[in-house]
Amino acid sequence: MKKFIAASLFWIAFATSACSIPIQPVPVVATEVFTSVPVLTSTVPPMETHLQITGTPDVVSPLLPEGQPASEWNGIPIMPGAIAGEGDEEGYVFTARVTPQQVRDYYQLALGKLGWQPMATGEGEPPLMLIFADGASTTLTISILSKGDEVLVLLVK
Repeated sequence: MKKFIAASLFWIAFATSACSIPIQPVPVVATEVFTSVPVLTSTVPPMETHLQITGTPDVVSPLLPEGQPASEWNGIPIMPGAIAGEGDEEGYVFTARVTPQQVRDYYQLALGKLGWQPMATGEGEPPLMLIFADGASTTLTISILSKGDEVLVLLVK
């Protein structure tokens, strides 16, 4: 039995000493990692495109009215001296041989007499835009475009 106790004590001592062995840290060495990034390449050769050079597009000419101008549209007076005009329930367009400033002055005076209040005026070179409101919260927009010695006036209510 003494042999058994001695053997057990030997194993306990061995196990205890094995557990108490100090562990040395293993050094960690940083290494660079290279990751390739795929690059897309075209297998289609470039094609030459030949564009025909044209002049500045004329956006005003298609808007020019051809009919006789009315004296008023939806309760809004049409400026005296209008050459041509036409419209529907959504808008009215007319042309006149006046300056954009004359159109602005006319509508500020004429609409003021009818109770319309100016809300905004686009200042500067034509095109000009005027926005008016009446007491019933209706908005009237007047766009003024210049073409040569004429102006095109678009009324939208």
